[in-house]
Amino acid sequence: MKKEIGLEERLLKKSDKPSEDLSCSWHYKKSPSYDPFRSVAAAGKWCIFVSPADVDEEWNKICYAIGNGQLLCAKVSTALRSMGRDGHVICVYTPDWADTQDVIRAREVLRELGFLDELGYKRDIDTRSGKYGPDEWHLRA
Repeated sequence: MKKEIGLEERLLKKSDKPSEDLSCSWHYKKSPSYDPFRSVAAAGKWCIFVSPADVDEEWNKICYAIGNGQLLCAKVSTALRSMGRDGHVICVYTPDWADTQDVIRAREVLRELGFLDELGYKRDIDTRSGKYGPDEWHLRA
């Protein structure tokens, strides 16, 4: 007979799948060559919005590209963070939003991984200052 898992146990159990993890808000992945950004104010990220049904598969694509050194680092919202929301967000970071060549290179990698819809690129300084809504995106591609 299979033992039923209680709510408390589910909340404390970490899962490798963002769609199931209720123990933390974010999962993170860094490339082997990752070096913390010199200036956090210069960092930015491509934001990919995905459904709960697709988040695990899409996150695996991002992790694969990070492991191969194609992307630097990323985070994905977990089931805990996404409660009461339409879905999940995957943030793929670049160290310097002013380095347009690197920002576009990262976007091309995302296209190669199958993220063909238009994405928004947001500077971390805009996130920290609370800039949301129609003018939140530094770049769309």
